[in-house]
Amino acid sequence: MVVASVLMPLVAAACGDDSESVGTLPALITTTTSTTIVVTTTTTLSFYTVQANDTLSKIATKFGVDQAALMALNGITDPDHVELGEVLQIPPPTTVAAETTTSTTTG
Repeated sequence: MVVASVLMPLVAAACGDDSESVGTLPALITTTTSTTIVVTTTTTLSFYTVQANDTLSKIATKFGVDQAALMALNGITDPDHVELGEVLQIPPPTTVAAETTTSTTTG
């Protein structure tokens, strides 16, 4: 009985009134950033016929490919020499699209 009379006030004090604790904590802010990389797996072979005033650099830029990759695919050793009417195989574009989103939640 003595133990119960000693523990009872402690238990009652631990169960205090919740009305005093309302609004004492700061707002919780959560920021989430996610990045999604979009990669296409379909490869379509493209061909291009060299026109007047074309350069390998202009062709690579036009198709969004690396000039060195264009040269390697077509066995070209001199980047300053392409023949009028020559048909070049175009490699897949070298760029990868990325999408980034950020969201903030306050609670």
